[in-house]
Amino acid sequence: MIKVSDNLSDVKKIFKDFKAAKFNFEIKAENDVFLPEYKGSTFRGVFGHIFKDVMCISHTGECSSCSFDKVCMFKKIFDSPPPANSQKLRNYSAVPHPYIIEPPLDQKNFYKKDEIIRFSLILIGQAISLFPYFAYSFGLAGKKGIGRQKKGKFIITKIINDKDSEILYYYKNDELKSINDSYSIEDFIPESNRENFSVNLKFITPTRIMFNEKLVSEPEFHMYVRNALRRISNLNFFHCLNQQDEGIKKSTSNNWPSDNKALDNESPFELELDFNRYIEKSLPIISKKSLKWYSLDRYSNRQKTHMKLSGFIGDLSFEKVPFEYLWIIKLGELVHIGKNTTFGHGKYTVSSIV
Repeated sequence: MIKVSDNLSDVKKIFKDFKAAKFNFEIKAENDVFLPEYKGSTFRGVFGHIFKDVMCISHTGECSSCSFDKVCMFKKIFDSPPPANSQKLRNYSAVPHPYIIEPPLDQKNFYKKDEIIRFSLILIGQAISLFPYFAYSFGLAGKKGIGRQKKGKFIITKIINDKDSEILYYYKNDELKSINDSYSIEDFIPESNRENFSVNLKFITPTRIMFNEKLVSEPEFHMYVRNALRRISNLNFFHCLNQQDEGIKKSTSNNWPSDNKALDNESPFELELDFNRYIEKSLPIISKKSLKWYSLDRYSNRQKTHMKLSGFIGDLSFEKVPFEYLWIIKLGELVHIGKNTTFGHGKYTVSSIV
């Protein structure tokens, strides 16, 4: 039998292996650069091609016939298939990817030579160890070019660890340091407790949330909670658990509810969150919305298909929220929510907590 809990000390135990690192990049344009208004697709696209070349073991570029697919880090990062004997998401072709590229958030289309452009990279769990390969791939992207006709060249001038503000790379030294500090669950658990609070979230990039198999344009609080808890739990389960937990990965059942299903309590975990309780207590929470729909799509050369990337942006407020939800809201701010997070989608900031 398992023990379910929403006690914050138990949250620390359940997510004891959770790690995330955010790297803030500064790049300098080496010539005039033309970029689209929303740059997530551009940065993710050019990075994907180069990262594949960097990580490819067989050097053939043909993933479908590659005999190294089970150990390929490109496949693990970009396709993220669930383990063959995993019970979680076993009917899905991929689990949540362990990286997020946060593109420049300004809506400029033109950058002059020597102008600084800023973006961020977030890595989850075991993917943090691949940071040097990500940095190297972005450096190659600058040499090959981005933007219109890939004519925009750039160099990386600085990479900063968001957690402790340590400069991990400075172009004049041309040396990449190892990361010494990353975010853990402790960084998102509040030190004090109180009955409830009101919070305003500002969604900055298009956010795509599904509920009852339908795309939601104005989510209620319980829809947000379902999505955030599912994403956080999956990231922790597939990318953060230590190797000694591999037996749990192979045998554990789906331990959080889908949109309408109850929690399956059969699990070898000794301690789990009470997901049903989180959802049930979220149902009466009042929401105030000032949202609009941001239309966007892209053509994926890798998948040979058009991708719908539209989603809502704007302000979403929740009133009289129980204090036990605060860690979910603050952690969701880092790891984003919804679909297409690798493009930087689902980014929000906590504007105010009262």
